[in-house]
Amino acid sequence: MKRTLAIDTKDELLDLVDENDRVIGTVWKSKAHQNPKLFHREVAIAVFTKAGKVLLQQRSMNKVNDPGAWKVSAAGHAGAGENPKQAIAREVKEELGLEVKPIYFNKDFTTYKNKESRFTWMYYSVLDKETSLRFDKEEVMDAKWVDINALEEFAKNNDYSLNSTSHKMIMELKDFLKF
Repeated sequence: MKRTLAIDTKDELLDLVDENDRVIGTVWKSKAHQNPKLFHREVAIAVFTKAGKVLLQQRSMNKVNDPGAWKVSAAGHAGAGENPKQAIAREVKEELGLEVKPIYFNKDFTTYKNKESRFTWMYYSVLDKETSLRFDKEEVMDAKWVDINALEEFAKNNDYSLNSTSHKMIMELKDFLKF
């Protein structure tokens, strides 16, 4: 899937969707992030080990939203015409150098800081064991495998919010996967 980029290489063309998440056109990411009436799609994944660890990533300080914060394993936008499952597999590979088989979990609609509205397609993957990573320093500052039952302790010493959508997603998956 070739992604169309604007002259500003950080901008990209996304599917514009209606309130039922049906594609109705395209929109530049920069425009969608300034207007909550321009709904678009994002994707996110939590990667776990069978031993009950979750992979968290620390966002690069170059990021506009939540620079330096610890979040789910990987997330990003589905490009125009891109299948969300393919988009999240691409994001994990780009950000962490990790190949996974994403499993669809849920879809959530949110308005973020009254600036943008998005459908987030949530996925998960369970690996046999911790895997080494090669992350893109433009996207990711650090990444760690954290015991799923130690996230509250992790939050005390790191910029990881127990009130974030990332944490909510991880906790829903913890219950679903029975960790």
